[in-house]
Amino acid sequence: MLKTPCNAIAGFLGSGKTTLLRNSLEKVFQEKRVAIIMNEIGDLGIDGKVVSGFENIDKVVELNSGCVCCSVDIFSLHNAFREIQEQIKPDLIVIETTGLANPFPLIQRLHYLDVVLDSVITLVDASEFLRLAAEEEVLNEQVRAADFLILNKTDLVTELEIEQVESHLRQLNQRAPLFKTTHSNIDPKLLFALGANLYRRQSKLLETQVTKSAQGFRDSHQDFSSFCYQTERLVNLDKFKQFLGELSQKVYRAKGILNLDDRATSCLFNFICGRFDFQVVAPEICGKMPTQAVFIGRNLEQEQTAIIQQLQACQDS
Repeated sequence: MLKTPCNAIAGFLGSGKTTLLRNSLEKVFQEKRVAIIMNEIGDLGIDGKVVSGFENIDKVVELNSGCVCCSVDIFSLHNAFREIQEQIKPDLIVIETTGLANPFPLIQRLHYLDVVLDSVITLVDASEFLRLAAEEEVLNEQVRAADFLILNKTDLVTELEIEQVESHLRQLNQRAPLFKTTHSNIDPKLLFALGANLYRRQSKLLETQVTKSAQGFRDSHQDFSSFCYQTERLVNLDKFKQFLGELSQKVYRAKGILNLDDRATSCLFNFICGRFDFQVVAPEICGKMPTQAVFIGRNLEQEQTAIIQQLQACQDS
């Protein structure tokens, strides 16, 4: 059995998982030997590249092109844990799942691999939850599986909306402590390596839920698709902002690294259900990476060609 505490960070697309991880890396994780398993949809692994730039991370393993709950084969997951344990013997392992991952099948897989899951930490976007929960059952499953719930982005909604979201969350999960945050800003010592899975080990009901979800989940995000875009050409930021503002409503999530046409700046962009922002990225993190982006949404195959043409129009001539 792998006795190193393992925590899984879950949450729908754009809920703030990587921001939570980055905040934690800058705080309490500096005192520990930490290994990260980054699971992303798409081949580029944007978040893995950014997280790898932190000095206090001992190991980052990327599992891309599928959800760790179902489409990433269990042998790859086993090899990731074995590689981590053999190379660094960490104090803590953190799995960041994709935004479409159901934690229950992951719990079952980790149990099969004899990995002790310390806790599932689920982030919820307060501004999008009520709309998305009615459309995406995986979001409800992420809440049900949580040992800790983080109601994030509370600055984007009213107090009444917060109460409505909290009421819905409590209908799905009454036991998990709930923290209200902005920008995923929370003391990591409240979340990691606390043995929160004691409840799960004692709960027959949750064992039943794990089995049901593991059997029935595969089809629930089949109609989601993603594609990646990469170019060596520089990007005009004003044109790119206009592009994001007009992006198809079928795109739920987009993220990437842009090399801007001022030739001195690179930035990380995040697009979530029509909202977007930019963050300057340190040169030591980006290195000489080309401009690259991943787009995730429903049935994007018909939109892909048009989106790529719009992206090309943002590049320098």
